[in-house]
Amino acid sequence: MDLLHIPLTLFVAIAGFIIGRRLGIPVPAMIGSMLAVGIFSASTGFAVMPPAIKMLSQGISGAFIGMSVTRRDVRNIPHMAKPLVMLLVMLTANTILLGFAFHLLFGWDLMTSLLSCVAGGIADVSLIAMDLNADASTVAIMQTVRLASVLAIFPTWIAFMTRDEPAIDHEPLDMTQDASDTWLDRIIDTPQKRTAFTLVTSIACGAAGYMSGVPAGALLFSLVGVGTLNLTTDACYMPMPVKRAAQVLAGSLVGSTVTPETVSHLGQLIGPLIIMFVMYMLLNYLFSLIASKTGMLDMRSALFASSPGGASDMALIAADLGADLTKIAVLQIFRAIYAAGIMPQVALLCVRLWG
Repeated sequence: MDLLHIPLTLFVAIAGFIIGRRLGIPVPAMIGSMLAVGIFSASTGFAVMPPAIKMLSQGISGAFIGMSVTRRDVRNIPHMAKPLVMLLVMLTANTILLGFAFHLLFGWDLMTSLLSCVAGGIADVSLIAMDLNADASTVAIMQTVRLASVLAIFPTWIAFMTRDEPAIDHEPLDMTQDASDTWLDRIIDTPQKRTAFTLVTSIACGAAGYMSGVPAGALLFSLVGVGTLNLTTDACYMPMPVKRAAQVLAGSLVGSTVTPETVSHLGQLIGPLIIMFVMYMLLNYLFSLIASKTGMLDMRSALFASSPGGASDMALIAADLGADLTKIAVLQIFRAIYAAGIMPQVALLCVRLWG
């Protein structure tokens, strides 16, 4: 490995992030850096990132997912148990059905097929794909187009589907936040200390997960470790620049796997992308129809809650259309946790059973 290639790859990744942010693309730190490094890799073959970066990125990604869950969210689970279980079962079935369809129809390896269809974060699922020996560049492209399509089309789709729905006074969930006063809170009492503590914890958990041999263990151990601390103390904190740095690293990792052969096969992804998007729209409608007919959620909130986009993105859009933001947030947060923590194990089980 030429050590000069690593800083050069990072420079290209940062440049891609800056350009992506100025162009207004979704998740520019991940997508912008991935596209820039991918182009650089395919055209020169010089893009290189050390394997240790994968563990670091997974650790930080897991920490951010774990920190997204609050004590308030956990208290609200009993109120949202039925729609949450139904949504996770439907998403799992959809992923398995599409994964086997892509494997049998298009000749993809089964792990790549399954991870391409997981409704998770782009960085999280792409890093997991590298851990599970899937085609990370294909997974990243599928995940990127899914997110971009959801953000571009689903708001209009939801507005059309609920055009005759009256405004609803939503029954509020528990919005109180318990203040904690543990010994950690008294010691780690500044944003700088909390950031350092969370970074060290996430990296340590990620290293333990990596050495454990558990598939996607770095992300999973960090998610569980930091998530548990976040529910029991107020000592966890990481500013957004840290998340963006991890996304840039993840984007450069995935981009460095792109080859001229990858680029030549891009046209073959059009069919799977269309099939995946249509299936997600059908799932979105079916879940929302059942949830609204059974009184679990109103139609508008159900459509947003089951949209396979980013939790924060969908919440911002939902606020403009009068949906129930608290219930949407609970379902979207636990959907993201399930996608990162459980679905890789489900995919691995499917591959092993398929033989």
